[in-house]
Amino acid sequence: MLHTSVQHLLEQAIDSPVKLHICLLFCEEPHLQGTATQLANRMYRDIWSVREALHELTEDGILAAHAATTGEPVYCYHPRAERMPALCRLIQSYNEPFERDDIQRLIRDNASYARCRRTNIHHAGIDLAVV
Repeated sequence: MLHTSVQHLLEQAIDSPVKLHICLLFCEEPHLQGTATQLANRMYRDIWSVREALHELTEDGILAAHAATTGEPVYCYHPRAERMPALCRLIQSYNEPFERDDIQRLIRDNASYARCRRTNIHHAGIDLAVV
């Protein structure tokens, strides 16, 4: 069974397979930096979903974005302090086969309504950095 902090992280911030892939990539290589285009090519994913996921992970305090001369933001792994314990537990859980299945199931379940939930939060004027 997943730790509650991991469940909350998956419900609040890492609510799609693309976001999970990005988080795993950055956790494996914490000094990695790249634009959405570079990361999409590295992950073999479409640019649109990667760009949106990077933006949302930045809003949710897992990544940081810096301006670049190319005009496209450069993303790096820079989680807020309160996100670190849950991220560490997520990585530990993902390395356990049964827990990995639970994580992937929860993300599939969350992905079906994540966009609607995020849209409702923005329309309600809730600051995601605080949630």
